[in-house]
This record gives sequence, structure tokens and C-alpha cells, in this order.
Amino acid sequence: MDELSFGSCLPLAALVATIFLSLLFRLLALDGKETAGARLPPGPWNLPVIGSLHHLAGAPPHRALLRLARRHGPLMLLRLGEVPTVVVSSPEAAAEVMRTNDPVFASRPQGAMVDIVGFGGKGIIFAPYGEHWRQMRKVCVVELLSARQVRRMERIRQAEVSRLVESVAAASASPAAVNLSQVLTALANNVIARAVFGGECRQQEAYLRALEVVATLAGGFSLPDLFPSSRLARWLSGAARDLRRSHARVVSITSGIVQERIEKRRTTTPVADADVQDEDLLDVLLRLQEEGSLTLPLTTEIISAVISDIFGATTDTTASTLAMSRRSSSGIHRPCQGQRVKSDKSSAREESLLPTQTLATSPT
Repeated sequence: MDELSFGSCLPLAALVATIFLSLLFRLLALDGKETAGARLPPGPWNLPVIGSLHHLAGAPPHRALLRLARRHGPLMLLRLGEVPTVVVSSPEAAAEVMRTNDPVFASRPQGAMVDIVGFGGKGIIFAPYGEHWRQMRKVCVVELLSARQVRRMERIRQAEVSRLVESVAAASASPAAVNLSQVLTALANNVIARAVFGGECRQQEAYLRALEVVATLAGGFSLPDLFPSSRLARWLSGAARDLRRSHARVVSITSGIVQERIEKRRTTTPVADADVQDEDLLDVLLRLQEEGSLTLPLTTEIISAVISDIFGATTDTTASTLAMSRRSSSGIHRPCQGQRVKSDKSSAREESLLPTQTLATSPT
């Protein structure tokens, strides 16, 4: 029985060894082509196949990169699997990359995971530098982030912060503690939902859960991104399948909301000039689609991608920034009585400016 089991494992072991050796020779060949006649930044020593990945083990990636940067300098070359990666860790080098040579580095690296979460480059965050990116940037600056939308956002923040103060004041009568991290996360989600959709959408919780899964899967290392040329890596990795499933859920919910709004706009009278002040971000995008004034057509898929980018870029970061400011504030750590919380309700308008002020003064 043991001989039979051992014999049945031989073909599998031979297959794995063949794939390993072919990948190793391919990486060595690519390494020779890249380094021939090129002046590359310094970096740590590499292992076959995995490259510099072993230097990132045992510590959070940002701490491991800091340790390597102190040893190899502010500009260093790592090989994450078969992907050469230049790490910039000084203000001067960052200025060269992000300002002096901005057009060269404007496009984000594409990979299997990025292609899924970025709608194939049809949104804003992962769109390659080109006509589509310039058009979407113009839409954001002129329409989505206009002074009219900023004033509308201020009213939304005031209303949501008032609701927050009321809920905390009501909870102060109970001996149970209030989880401010959850409260601030809900505040950020409600503000963004009202800004984008004009109110809380029906599937908001399911949407945010799926979006959190997408952010978690896309934010870590995965075999398809580390070995983009390997079909075996794509086959072995379950992260790409999980990401594709969660992202399909996000797309389904967003597309449903967009289609409902399109049907609603068809059955209602056109928006008057006075009512344009109350347009939410989805209405703005649909109005631009109907007008056809853009160089490139604004399809429903692009609108869904832009909405997902807005949600993904604002909900988690805003809540995290508010939570950080809460921890750094010494006054909020002191126990407060319910009466004091109720009296603070009158200053809700000043408190509503907290997200903007905090984000404006916090380091990126």
C-alpha cells in the first residue's frame, strides 16, 4: 500500500519540480535581460522564485520596508516574486516621482487583482493615465467637488452629526458603554450614502460588507500579483476567486441602484435650475450622461465604477481618521455626563465641520 501511494505521488512531484525549475530559469533569464546595461537602485539580496519576499516576513510591511530603507537608502529595488518594485522613502525622492516625473508614474501598476477591483480601469483610482483619466478628473473637480456640492455636503454633515449627538445623549441614560469607533464608522457611511445616493440605500449594509471584503483581499499580497505570468499561481490562488465573487456583489448592488435612479428620472419631470442645488452625486453623473457633453461617453458601467471608487476611498479612510483624532484628543477620553452631551447638541454645526478640518490637517 505504501509503495502504491509513493508511486502515485511520483507524477505529481515530477510536475511540481518541472514547473518550479521552468519558473526559476525564466526568472533568471528575465533578471539577466533587465540588469544588462541598466543602473538599478540598490536593494537586499534575493532568493530564487520569491525574490525579496522573505525580507518582509515577521513584521508589518511598512515596518519591514522602513528597516530595509535604513539599510539600503531612500531609493531601493525589491523583487516581490517576479515583479520588480522600486520603493521610495524620502521627501526628495518622492518629489521627483510625484511632481517632477509625474506623467511617467501617473498610471498605477496593473495586475490580476487590480484589474478586478478597478473595473478594468473604467473608474478613477485605477484608471491609466490618458484621456479617460483626464475626463474623469475634470468631472470630479468641476461637478462632484464643486462649491455647490461642498455646501450640500455641509448640510448633510450637520444633519448626521445632530443625529449622532442625539443617539449618544440617549445612550448616556443607560449604563452600557458606547462604542465610538462603530458610531463614527456609521456616521461616515451615512454621510457618504446621502451625498452619493441622496439618502441611505436599501442594501447599504450588504454593500459595505462586500466593499470591506474587496478592500481586504485587494490590499494584501496574492499569488496572481506576485507571479502574473504563472497560470499555476492563478489556479492555486483562491483570493482572486473570492475577490471576483465579492466584487460582483458590489457591482450588482451598484448597478441596481443606478438602474432604479434611471427609471425614476424617466418618469419624473426634468430637474429645474433651482433643484440642481439638491442634486446628489449620482444625479450629477446621470445628468452628464444624458447631456452627452463629455468627450468620451459616460456609460452606466463607468458610473458604477466611479461610485464604487468614491465609496471605497471615503468610507473607511474617513472613519479611520475620525477614530484617530478621537484617540489623540485628551478631552474625549474623560467620562462625560449625559447632561453635558445634551448641551453639546447645540454646537452640532461646529462639530459637523470635524471631518473636513481633520482630513485637511491630518498627514496623508
